[in-house]
Amino acid sequence: MLFDAQNLFSKDQAVTATAASTNTLDLGSGDHGPSENISLVVTAGGFFAGAGAVELQTADACAADGTLTSPVTVATYPVSGRRAAEGGTVVSSRLPHGLKRYVRLNYNMTTAGADGTVTAGLVLDAQQAETIVRP
Repeated sequence: MLFDAQNLFSKDQAVTATAASTNTLDLGSGDHGPSENISLVVTAGGFFAGAGAVELQTADACAADGTLTSPVTVATYPVSGRRAAEGGTVVSSRLPHGLKRYVRLNYNMTTAGADGTVTAGLVLDAQQAETIVRP
């Protein structure tokens, strides 16, 4: 799996409370749902607490500073405190239907004491967990 700089929402973004992703992506017109074979991947590191959720938000319009105009949350991905503390990939999912032109992530932390970083973006080939089959 490779992250492309043009498709990153966040790169090592410090998340200590609820915050929007550093970048807002312009997908162009049309629905960029599951048929596009694009996945959202969020990786975490350095968390010692911090259960919460990653929200995928979308809107038809975006200000020059990346702020979405009337954002709508189209998907929410829960992240347990244990999973955030373990690090690595915490979200790996195909994009849902219903995306408008602009998209961003909102990191909604629900537990006090969260202190870590996230890297998140859109990828063509999300890395899957290896399955070992023993005879």
